[in-house]
Amino acid sequence: MKKFACAILVAAVSGCTTPADVSQSTWSANDKNVESEIHETPAGFNIDVKYSRYQFVPEADALLQACRSVLTVRAYDEAKRRGREIVPINEQEIRVSTGRNILNGRTACRAFVEARWK
Repeated sequence: MKKFACAILVAAVSGCTTPADVSQSTWSANDKNVESEIHETPAGFNIDVKYSRYQFVPEADALLQACRSVLTVRAYDEAKRRGREIVPINEQEIRVSTGRNILNGRTACRAFVEARWK
């Protein structure tokens, strides 16, 4: 009985997590899951985001949503950094693709959008 109670306690404690630091942007340099590139265009700039994370059970929908979110946050943050406004990004304008590496359990996403100045 003691072993069973100990196993339950270990399982309960191992399931605990702490909340993530949301004071930093989702694309910040310390996030090892995100890579992004910005390329100037006459009308604004293009953003190319590569996002990947480990998923024991593949959840492509969740990854796609996170990838789109990272892309749009990155676009608005870049515009804010430059002191300008961009035309709101429509989700249908975002080009997105996913893939999975079954050897290491990482699901990856690549997203691209052109941000245009107002």
